[in-house]
Amino acid sequence: MSIIDDTKNVMELIKKYNDAELYQKIVDLRDEIFNLKEENQNLKEKIKNLIEEKKISEKMVFEAPFYWKMDSDKKDGPYCQKCYDDDKKLIRLQALKNGYWQCCVCKNYFRDPSYSRIRRPPTPGSAMGL
Repeated sequence: MSIIDDTKNVMELIKKYNDAELYQKIVDLRDEIFNLKEENQNLKEKIKNLIEEKKISEKMVFEAPFYWKMDSDKKDGPYCQKCYDDDKKLIRLQALKNGYWQCCVCKNYFRDPSYSRIRRPPTPGSAMGL
């Protein structure tokens, strides 16, 4: 039997003896038990999330300007530095062009080491095109 079942049985016995004050105390006790069970469940969930977060953080490697998740020799990513540092969210960056990356969540842009500024050829009539 669980503590909830025990409490219900005690409540039924008290009803038979018609003791309203004792009955109310048992009702209050039952409510407190429900609250404690709910709090316990929330704490278990929080612990589970923290353990998972720790497992992930042990795999994260920062290589400026972004994070990579390492699993054995496999490198996964890149992930947004801001999103991970602020909220521990693994937000995959989207490759644009020429080493330029964007986070679709926080809207930040990142340049990797291969970034090169695209230089347009001079237009006719410009000083460079003469």
